[in-house]
Formats: sequence, C-alpha cells, structure tokens
Amino acid sequence: MSYEKENTWNTSPLNCIDITAWEQFHSNISNLLDISIAVYDAKGFEVYPSNREDSLYAALKENAKYRELYQKAYVKVITRALERGETYIYRCFTNQYIFAVPVTLDNNISLAIVGGHAYLDKSDYRKFLDENEEVGLGIPRLHDIEADLKILPSRAFFAKPNTIRNIAVPFLRNLYQKGYYEREYFQLKTLLQATTPLDTKKDKREIYKNLFNTLAVLFDIDSVAIMEKDEQGIYRPYVAFGRKSDTISKWTLPESAEIVKMIKEIRKPARYDGSFDLKKIGLGNEITSLHILPMSICDDVSGLLCIFNTDVSKKNINLISLLANQLSMVIEGIRREEIIKKRVSGLDTLGEIYRDIAPVLNQEELYDTILERSIELVGAEKGSLMTFNEKSDTLSVKAARGINKSILEGLKIRVGEGISGMVVEKGNPVIVKDIESEPFGRKNRSRYKTGSFVSIPLKVDSRMIGVINISDKIGGEVFSEEDMHLLFSFSYYASVVLERGTYYRMTKELKTIAVTDSLTGVVNRRYFQERLLEEVERSRRYNEPFTLFMIDIDDFKVLNDRYGHLAGDEVLRKVAHVIRDVVRSIDVVARFGGEEFTVILPNTRKKASIVTAERIRTGVELARFMNGRIPPEESLTVSIGIAEFPTDASVIEDIIDKADKALYMAKAKGKNRIREYSVNAYY
Repeated sequence: MSYEKENTWNTSPLNCIDITAWEQFHSNISNLLDISIAVYDAKGFEVYPSNREDSLYAALKENAKYRELYQKAYVKVITRALERGETYIYRCFTNQYIFAVPVTLDNNISLAIVGGHAYLDKSDYRKFLDENEEVGLGIPRLHDIEADLKILPSRAFFAKPNTIRNIAVPFLRNLYQKGYYEREYFQLKTLLQATTPLDTKKDKREIYKNLFNTLAVLFDIDSVAIMEKDEQGIYRPYVAFGRKSDTISKWTLPESAEIVKMIKEIRKPARYDGSFDLKKIGLGNEITSLHILPMSICDDVSGLLCIFNTDVSKKNINLISLLANQLSMVIEGIRREEIIKKRVSGLDTLGEIYRDIAPVLNQEELYDTILERSIELVGAEKGSLMTFNEKSDTLSVKAARGINKSILEGLKIRVGEGISGMVVEKGNPVIVKDIESEPFGRKNRSRYKTGSFVSIPLKVDSRMIGVINISDKIGGEVFSEEDMHLLFSFSYYASVVLERGTYYRMTKELKTIAVTDSLTGVVNRRYFQERLLEEVERSRRYNEPFTLFMIDIDDFKVLNDRYGHLAGDEVLRKVAHVIRDVVRSIDVVARFGGEEFTVILPNTRKKASIVTAERIRTGVELARFMNGRIPPEESLTVSIGIAEFPTDASVIEDIIDKADKALYMAKAKGKNRIREYSVNAYY
C-alpha cells in the first residue's frame, strides 16, 4: 500500500476501519465492475482513492483549472446523492458519466462511493475536445487517451451503481460498525475473487469451474449448470458440475419456453421445486429443485446459471445473481477477444486493409473497395461480391472485377443454387481446387484461367449478408487453405463495415427511434434532459433566455378509470398531437412522465410564450374523440406552468422545479389554466 493511500485513510473519519479488509474488497469490486471507484466524505474530499485511475482524469488533473472542475463535479454529485439518499448519476464537464452512491455510517458520518468516468458514446469525448481547444495535452497523448477510453452501453453502465449499492455499501457499513459476520465476509470476498479472472487465466471453462467450486464451498451447492444460447436460440449446458452433472448436461431450454420468457422479462432469479413444474420443463425425478439466474449483458440474456437440488436463501441468491451478471460481462469480453485473435491470426495486413475500408461510407464504393482488397489479399485477378436479400431469398451481384458487371447485373441466384447459393445456405466458406471436377462444376469456363475458386460468406453473427467469390490466382496456382482462412478472417471485418454502411443510411431513423416516446411520438424524457442541458449552456454562452412549459392533463386518472388504459393512451396521443401542431419547429416537445408533457421554447421570454401556451390550452379543450373509446362529448383540459431561464432559475434543476411549481399553482386555482412562476395573474 502506498504512503498516500494510507495517509488519506488514516486522517479520515474511517481510521477505525479494518483497512486491509476494505482494501482487498475495494480492489475486487473495482476489477469486477471494470471501473474506477473511490470513497469520498460529505464535503467532497477523497478518503480512499481509486486503484485504477481513468486516463483522461489522470491527464486533466495535472491542470489546476480542470482539477477544480473535477472537484466541483464530485461535490455536486456527492451532495445530491446524500440529499436524496439515493444514487445520483451526473454527466460532468468532460461529458463522462459519474455516479455517487450514498453511505450513511452513523448520525455524524456520511460518505459516498464515487465511480464511473465512462462515456456512453465516443462522440461525447470528441465533443468535449471540440469545446475545449485549449486542453493542451498534445495530439499524441490525446490519441492515447482516446484508445483507452471507457465506452459502455447505457444499460451496462447504469447497472454498476446498483451492484455498488447492493454489495459495497453494506460491506462498508459493517466494517465501520465492526459487526460483520466472518462467514458473510468470507462469502462475499471469495465470490468476488471467483468472478474476477486474473489476466493469466482467460479460459472460460476454468472460470466456470472455479465459480462452481466456490459456490459448492460457500453455499453447499449440489449441482450447477451454466447454459449458453446457441445460434438456434436454444440454451444448452456449456458446463455442468456436481452430483447430477450427467443428467443436467443433457437438458436444454428453448428461448421460446415460458420460463425463459419470464426470466428475460423480469430479469430476476426464479425458483422451481414442484415435480409437475420441473417435469414440464424437461427435468426428471432426480431433480427436486431448480434456481435459474439470468446472466444478462445489456438487453440480452446470454446465459443462465442453474442451481439444482439445493436450498439457497433469497439473500444469497440475490448476491450470486448480481455477480453472475458481472461474470457474464467478463466472459463476453473474453469471447470477443478470442474471436478477434482468431480472425486476425496475427496478420497485420488485415488491420491495414480494415483501415482502408473503414472510412468508406458510400455503399457502392464500399462494395468495390471490399472486393478489390479481397482480390489483392490473396493475389488473384477476378472476383465478385454478391449481397443476400432475405425477402426474396436470392443473391445479386453488387461488384465485379475481371468480369463485365453489366452481364451479371440481372443475375439472381437462389439459396442452395451453385457454389454461392450453397455458401449462403450452409454459412461456411468453400475452397475448390478444380471446379470442373466437382459435381456442381461448369464445363464451359473459358473466361477463367484456372479451375481454382474460393467462395466466402459475409455474415454478422449467424445472419447472412452476402458472398465474396474469388478466382484466378495471378501465378496460375490453386488457392490454398491459408488463402481461404485469410479471406475468411477478412470477411469478418468486411461484414461489419457493410453492416455499418447499412446502419449509416438509417442513422436519422434510428436516432429518431432512440429519442422518441413510442406511445405519443414526441421525444422521451432522456432526450429532453439532454436538450435542456444544451439549451442551458447555449443560454449562458449567448445570453439568450428560453422558456419551459410543464403541462399536465387534468383529471387523467378519472378518464383512465372510467374508460380504461387504452382510452388513456388515446388521450395521451391526442394531447401530444395538439401540442406539436401549436409549437414551432425549433421547440422541443417531450413526454416527461405519466400524463405530463414539457416544452422547451428557445430564445423566448415568458410573456411572449403565453400566446403559445394559450393555443395549447384551447386546442386541447376543443379537441374531440371520434370513433374511439372516449365519447365525443367528453371534454379534455390541461394545466400549464411556465418558467423562464435565467430569470426564474440559474441552474437546470431549478428551471424544472419552478415550472412545476407554476403548474401546481395552476392546478390549485381550478385547473384548465396557465400560470407563470412568481406572477400573481393567471390566464
């Protein structure tokens, strides 16, 4: 332990804690979650540092200005977490997300576990650099930092504070109170170590075996199976351990099974101990009980941890479940690393070719570039690239070299037809030494110099994208197994880039889906919060005001109870439609939650916005439901609260609060009204 770490700890309110126990735990939980975490006091001073410092933070804190900005961000996130008594997540000045999990030790001491320093999108890092040109780190160092950035899917990031809250907080409290039980301490420490593989131990089967041995010792587990989903959507035991390993190793569960659907929906462990229920899912009399724990990665349940013939307490099941999810991320990282190593096969040439094709976005140019690089890779003269249409179940030529493309443009090959069709059907590469000697070979091949031929599938996971066909080695020799493996490795990159090209064309639509509330068609709360933050920054930078509406549907619960939830959905859609029809194209309409909507009106003062608010109010009042679940004579009204930034509020949270208070005043005055914050009159 360094002097600095020991010194900060010993001068803190925590000097009576078993530092060795916390140090081991801190290291294990940080490695398991693969993020930096540190302990701070209520004033924002670090009392126990992180053991894995973020590279951007390490670079910026050398500068006094950025060190102060980090300190302010920590104070803010810690203060909010302690005030609310719950985890607080915040996007700091670098656009990285950090979180604070509150820890109350006694009436006098409150702490926070702060962690994160993660980006949800690499573009946020570049945006930070664009807005801070004076960062002064130099291009080489910035490139190194970018290569080391922590980029996490949002679901994976937001799950980490929950693990901290459920595991680290109780552990720290027990250490402080000196009331932790030796068995619980030993269980937690050992499980963390079992699910945090060392760099030297990358074999998945060994990790699973180590986990079973740990579970068997800690919880007296009888038998365990770890199920992984195959390409057909069936969960099969990857490994099985224990007394019933022979029986459970033959058991499978289709993704369509009710038990799997339920677990994927609730994302929580399930228990089965009735013989009827167990037989229903294919387990015989030897199995008397079953705990199923999902191993989730983002939105996908990639595996199932199944515990058989063992009575495990709910507390211990929840603990094992939390760690199972983290372990699944470790395993996924190992799997991806293995795939990359296998594909690349240590050939730098592939990396160079990938860098050539990666910047190409035009789809037609991309087809030609991929084919050209494939041909060059194995020293050939001719080839074609064909894409697969799932609807028509056919292949069509998109690029050709050494063959007149106009001859091939109208050609459609069905799945199973010829070599290309067979490659699509089977999903495997094919190498032919002499095509005329093959049963499917053509005799009339005068336009080809040799009979050797390679056909490689283009696919992402199990989904087919197309086929690359290569013929005629420049030297006249036949294609080798090495050629086929090299092309197959390249096809992985080519498939990813082609897929990216498809998504690039769909970017606007995908972005719209990601930020839109599916029921009403207006933007969702998350996107609203991002836009509100941008508007606050723009207002401060250019000294321009903006106005915020908070809109609530009056007596929505009465309508919902009277006519049903589907009718309630109609009401929400109707109100959203009225608001969108009234506001300007630059205004942001969002569903804030439940029956509440909000509108951001850029560069607009409160007084000027009242005209728009009144149009919304009257538009809703005049709206009628025709041919729906709600009678046409049923009236609908809204109440609206208005606040202006920065006149009524100087920070983002306060502008929402002030508009909300104005809305409450409108409700209190009889509903179907508009109320400005801090103005006595209402409309």
